[in-house]
Amino acid sequence: MNIDFEKVKFGVEGPNAPWETIKEIAVYCEKLGFDSYWMPDHLVATGVKRWDAIEAWGALGALAVLTEKIMIATGVSDTYRVHPAVLAQKATTIDIISNGRAILGIGIGEAMNLVPFGIEYDKPVGRTIEALEVIRRLLNEDFVDFEGKYYKLKQAFIAPKPVQKPHYPIYVAGASPRTIRMAGKYGDGWLPANLTVEKYKEGRETVMKAAKEVGKDPEKIDMAHFMYGVIAKTKDEARERVMLPAKLLLLTRPRILEAIGYEPPTYDFEMTFKLVFPRDAQRWLEEAKKLPDEVVEKSPIVYGTVDDFIERFEQYYKVGCRHFVMNFQVSPKYLKDCLDLYKQVAEYFREQEK
Repeated sequence: MNIDFEKVKFGVEGPNAPWETIKEIAVYCEKLGFDSYWMPDHLVATGVKRWDAIEAWGALGALAVLTEKIMIATGVSDTYRVHPAVLAQKATTIDIISNGRAILGIGIGEAMNLVPFGIEYDKPVGRTIEALEVIRRLLNEDFVDFEGKYYKLKQAFIAPKPVQKPHYPIYVAGASPRTIRMAGKYGDGWLPANLTVEKYKEGRETVMKAAKEVGKDPEKIDMAHFMYGVIAKTKDEARERVMLPAKLLLLTRPRILEAIGYEPPTYDFEMTFKLVFPRDAQRWLEEAKKLPDEVVEKSPIVYGTVDDFIERFEQYYKVGCRHFVMNFQVSPKYLKDCLDLYKQVAEYFREQEK
């Protein structure tokens, strides 16, 4: 293909638990030469059988010691469970321990991590915008006075400052019109999840426009994309492994179904603003099995061989994506196999850069 290749980065989001697997996979990702490792920041995970979740910042602190080169990140944190100043300090601590390898990923949060614990979940975009303002000012200024709707600071500061200058990069997750603009205005990186190529192109243009409006250089924003999928030696093998996990996922993200022209059969399992508990797992599984295979085939969920991944990634590359972050929907016993093949995808792009 006639593509003028620039630098492309490749990342991996690991599992929520157990710690032994998190540790093993993060170290293996560094060994394989990936650019970034993302730790989910959840109080609870999602699953049909297991809902375990290790606390992200404690895990990242350990990974900062166990690794030497790979960037380590939250994928992503909300700004409700801790004050934004505390979140800024947590990421700064990881940046110091890792000698300048931290990334702070921020999104509007999910109900499952908040509502059951009595944490108010209202005005999510407005609150997150204000939290981002607080974090950026604390990182860039010596003392901060701030009078907002949700946060008030008086001569506030955090010290020491991060190793990375002016600070560690902040990646903003967002796929709605408001959150995409939020990424452009406040983010050093944009990390939407599971967008179609067309929606990614539109979103990137919105990010760049929003950045220009506040005087930022849009070319300096790292255009990333978080994707779910399965990579295998044969497409049939990948297809067999991906279908059920993908259908479960699509029921939790009905907007993806809408984007590909399929009317969601139910919105009961939408996981951003609704609660899905272990007691709902059996019905969730039954409803997922009813979805036709074609919704997975048409969705942004990527599956197949190394060549299939290269073909799909080139489509996103053409519309501006420069940092791919994969969450492989397989059990731990298959995860290293996926990573070995994913490395071949990364090697293809890096070879084109030369």
